[in-house]
Amino acid sequence: MTKPEDLYRLQQVESELAETRRNLNKVQAELEDSGAVQHARAGLEQAEETLQVGSGQQRNLELELKSLSEKARTAEQRLYSGVVTNPKELADLQAEVAALGRRRQSLEENVLEAMILRDEAEKAVSGAASRLEATEREWSVGQEDLSSERDRISAELAELEREQKDLLPRIDEDDLAAFRALWDRKGGFAVARVEAGACSGCGVAIAPSLEWQLRQGKVANCNNCDRMLVRL
Repeated sequence: MTKPEDLYRLQQVESELAETRRNLNKVQAELEDSGAVQHARAGLEQAEETLQVGSGQQRNLELELKSLSEKARTAEQRLYSGVVTNPKELADLQAEVAALGRRRQSLEENVLEAMILRDEAEKAVSGAASRLEATEREWSVGQEDLSSERDRISAELAELEREQKDLLPRIDEDDLAAFRALWDRKGGFAVARVEAGACSGCGVAIAPSLEWQLRQGKVANCNNCDRMLVRL
C-alpha cells in the first residue's frame, strides 16, 4: 500500500531533480561556450584584417610613388640636359615635369596618411590581442570554478536519482499514475500537506472522512482541488 509520505517525498525529489538538471545544463552550456572569448577573438580578427588591408594600401602607394619618382627623375634629367631644344617640345616636357611633381607630392601625402593609419591599426591589433589574452585568462579561471560546480551538481543529481529509484517501487502503479496526472495538471504540485485541518494547496478545510483516511495511512484527495493529501 502506498504511503502518502512517499508520494510527498517523490514530489520533492522530482522537483529538485528538475531544478538540478536545469542548473547542470546551464553550467554545461557555460563550459562549452564563452561569448566573451568569442567576442574578443572576433575583435582581434577584425583588427588584423584592417591592418592587412592598410598595409597593402601602403605598399601599393609606395610602389606607385617609387615608379612616379623614377619617371619624374628621368623627365627632369632630359629637361635639364640640353638635349631638347624645340620650344614646343621643351614646353611640353616642362609641363610634364610639373605635373609629375604635383602627383608625387600628392602621393607622398597619401603615403604619410597610410603610414599613420597603419600605425593606428598596429596599435589596435596589439590592444585587441591583449584583451583576448586577458579574457581567455579570466575564462580559464572561471572554467575551473564551473568544473567544480558541475561536479557538485552532478553528485547532487546522482543522489536524487538514487532516491527517486528507491521511492518508485514503494508506490502502487495506480497511485503513481494518478500522481503523474496531477503533477501535469497542477504544475508539479500534486501532493499537499494538511496544515491546521486544511489543504495547503487550496486552503479549504478537509472533511472528517478524509481526516480519518489519512490517520489510517491511506491516500486521500482534497475534495476541493483534488490534490493528494499528506499529514506529516
